[in-house]
Amino acid sequence: MGWFAVALMATLAVNFSLAVDIKLVSKDVTGPAPCAMICFGESQGTWKKSGHYLYIDSSLADCKFARQPLISATLVNTGDYSQYSGYVGIEQPGKFRYEMYAPGVSAEKANADNYQINWNAAGYSC
Repeated sequence: MGWFAVALMATLAVNFSLAVDIKLVSKDVTGPAPCAMICFGESQGTWKKSGHYLYIDSSLADCKFARQPLISATLVNTGDYSQYSGYVGIEQPGKFRYEMYAPGVSAEKANADNYQINWNAAGYSC
């Protein structure tokens, strides 16, 4: 088998292994099925404080959604803050804010202790 045949077979194998069906079920986030996509990320190190709430703003710019996606985020338990839970607030189509009630924790501590959220967004690229 020549090098061209090997390269072609490898390219086809990669292309077939990356094919994924994505179905978004939402009355608010709609679009053409071929444009459905999922984007994953993490955010840490830029926590801020407002009253008793800690928050972190995260960008979706690299995901390149055509309009606002569905977003879910989870606080990663890498420290002693498992008692906190938060929520996602949509601010603009290209970013979101994760906010949690944490009266005894400063932004400096959250940043020093590497508080992190893992997030995923599902939407459409066209």
